[in-house]
Amino acid sequence: MMKILIADDEKYDRETVKHIIKENFLGELEIYEAKNGREAIELSESIRPDIVIIDIKMPGIDGIQALKEMTATLPNLYSIILTAYDYFDFALEAVKINVKEYLLKPFTKEEIIEKIAVGIKWVKKEQEKRKSEIKDKEKIYTLLPVLENQLSDLIINDKLKGVDYGMYLQCLDMSFMNSYAMVISIKDKYAYKDISRVERDQIRIKIGEYVKEYINRRYKCIGNYVFYEELTYFIQIDNEETEDFKSLEIDLAFNLRREIKKRFNISIRAGLGEIFDSVEQIVESYRQAMKCLVYNSDNVNIIYIDDIEGKLMNDSFSGGISGDTKLGKNKNSNKIKMKLFESVKQFIRENIETELELEKVASNFGLSVYYFSRTFKEVTGINFSEYVNKCRIDVAKELLSTGEMNVKEVCYKVGYNDPNYFSKVFKKYEGVSPANFKGNMEEKIF
Repeated sequence: MMKILIADDEKYDRETVKHIIKENFLGELEIYEAKNGREAIELSESIRPDIVIIDIKMPGIDGIQALKEMTATLPNLYSIILTAYDYFDFALEAVKINVKEYLLKPFTKEEIIEKIAVGIKWVKKEQEKRKSEIKDKEKIYTLLPVLENQLSDLIINDKLKGVDYGMYLQCLDMSFMNSYAMVISIKDKYAYKDISRVERDQIRIKIGEYVKEYINRRYKCIGNYVFYEELTYFIQIDNEETEDFKSLEIDLAFNLRREIKKRFNISIRAGLGEIFDSVEQIVESYRQAMKCLVYNSDNVNIIYIDDIEGKLMNDSFSGGISGDTKLGKNKNSNKIKMKLFESVKQFIRENIETELELEKVASNFGLSVYYFSRTFKEVTGINFSEYVNKCRIDVAKELLSTGEMNVKEVCYKVGYNDPNYFSKVFKKYEGVSPANFKGNMEEKIF
């Protein structure tokens, strides 16, 4: 049933209109009434009428001002204005707020019936139009995932040639300007290690959906993660304020890896291709991302194509240097390395309370993850994660020795989030639990 609001400061006029409506539109209209503009506005917010009959001249907020407020939240409101005067100024204002009809007082019964009947017909037509629009949108939303998978498949399998993909781009609202491929593989460890194939498929799809939702908070993207082992995303960065797209890519992948580990207890690796400016070129970005994933990366989990290509070039360059020349270069190189990695070790010590990921630290010093990982082990004799753990435990021993903090406080102070895991790592390096270590130190003091 439609709702009609009668707003008039004259009670007699309200009663007259109400009587005509009841007599001629029984069962079609639910009637509400207001005696001034303020009441009309307040009532319209709660009942959301379909039709309003409102007097222009009312005390306080007049009919025109009231309609301005009402149509701001009810753009499809069918409005009929009542006036005792045929004011031209009011007519101009009425046009601005899309008033549909007007009645001059005194009005006849027939005029009221005619105007309301037209209003009912208009509202019904608008309601049908709205239903049709919703159905069309529903069809489009149902079709979008299909189009997304189809376009992703065409890119993944390099079958864009000869395909009219304009419709895909239009429906998915993608231009592929400033776009790149991210391919994610799930590592065979933690919660993923000892589950069945069916369970793996289920959790892969859940992670795939989560990643897509996470990316869409900031960027446009399409994804394909249902029928492939890897989770593939083509991401469009609509950000012209920066030219450092590589940092944006690495930061996004780094944050995703952290959130997936936290939410699903699953570890991932991500391969990242270069930024390109068309859907045809994104095929190359996908190839690069896949190349990153299959490359032997030691314990590097966020791999950008430049890191791989840079490493290959460095390796082949080193291999081509003759004996004496290579020896001289190595001496200078070793001095630079030692100096640089003293700064790296200092950085780790100063930031021990934070989450120290290899990718982030390498980026902080402007180094590729491969060069950083390999050279760090060359300089220190151990890999990066091992060094960070040893450094955390050394700081933890210092803090426990002072007796000013309890074990839990020390755990968080040196960058661990789980006191149980902290105790496990501490015992691995020191042979005793942190609690026992603290107790032994206190006994020595006394």
